[in-house]
Amino acid sequence: MAARPHPLPLTADADLIAAFEVLGQKWTGVILHTLATRPARYGELSAAIEHISTKVLADRLRELVGAGLVTHAQLPPGPATYTLTADGRALLPALEQLRSWSQHRPHPPRHSSRKATPMSARTLPEATFARTVLGSGPGLALAHGAGSSVAGTYGPILDGLAAHHTVVGVDYPGSGDTPRSATPLSLDDLADQLVAAAVAEGLETFAVSGYSLGGPVAIRAAARHPERVTALVLTATFPHRDNRLALALPVWRKLAESGNRALLAEYLTMMALGADALEAMPDEQLQQAIGFTAASVAEGTPEHAELAPRVDVRDDLPGIQAPTLVISTTQDRFTSTRLHRQLADTIPHAQLVEIATGHLPMVERPEEWRQLITDFLKQHSA
Repeated sequence: MAARPHPLPLTADADLIAAFEVLGQKWTGVILHTLATRPARYGELSAAIEHISTKVLADRLRELVGAGLVTHAQLPPGPATYTLTADGRALLPALEQLRSWSQHRPHPPRHSSRKATPMSARTLPEATFARTVLGSGPGLALAHGAGSSVAGTYGPILDGLAAHHTVVGVDYPGSGDTPRSATPLSLDDLADQLVAAAVAEGLETFAVSGYSLGGPVAIRAAARHPERVTALVLTATFPHRDNRLALALPVWRKLAESGNRALLAEYLTMMALGADALEAMPDEQLQQAIGFTAASVAEGTPEHAELAPRVDVRDDLPGIQAPTLVISTTQDRFTSTRLHRQLADTIPHAQLVEIATGHLPMVERPEEWRQLITDFLKQHSA
């Protein structure tokens, strides 16, 4: 969600575009990049940006104007001149930390040349979700959070994880390069797709790390495919909705469906950042974080937010066989520490550790989060 400025400059125009492609927001990046060089009229923008439909361009411009990143005289298709606002220009340095993420752009669905011996008693579907694959070593499957992607959730620690593991992560429908779903999402489908992607990459057994909504995905994967999952790491997550989630998730969904990305970004920034991180931000950095969030929300967020309140994996927990680490985000306004403790108390022999962040350890304390994951997996990865 929020981004911290990075000291390295962008080295090529393509870096900015590639960074947004990672987050499934290709045209947002293209438009901002084009406007960064000079103001442009709507017709000039349409001609300058090839392969983008006028509807997509108009929709993206409205979102950017609504987020306060672009200014205009009137909405398209009029002759107004569009240009970046100060907040829009402030967003460009914020994207610099995504430069390394562009090296890990999701692979399109593909069949691996490596053959895995079928092990699961449950038949796996064809792996159709876009996926990120990197690194070498014991397998580690990544399940990301709602409204995000593999890069959006794990980007700051991907290199660190890949230094010790073969990392495979899938983007849910409406995230990254995976198209949106025309039907409601299913937890079973997300779990099976994650396992199928890992198997397609030649991993017979693997650990699973699940963050937020990815936690129930990881739990369901372990419950449905216990012979494949060697360990679980569950961060900032929940086994079922409590009253707080029952209130917070519908607001998130309604804001996402409204198209008011600026308001959605303000809500997510307020809810997701821990109190320490939020209050330590200067106003300029806070506005920059809000602008980045507005521009990077996954298209499939409404479907993700619709699934989350339906999640209930309590019946799965007592039967989990894999060694499990529960990472409790102690300043979390979305998922309470009570839910984290419920997971640790119900999964046999689970360990509970705490990290002093809100819902975004990858933003607030990325290295500490990575260390907790890798230290546990050193003991338990196959």
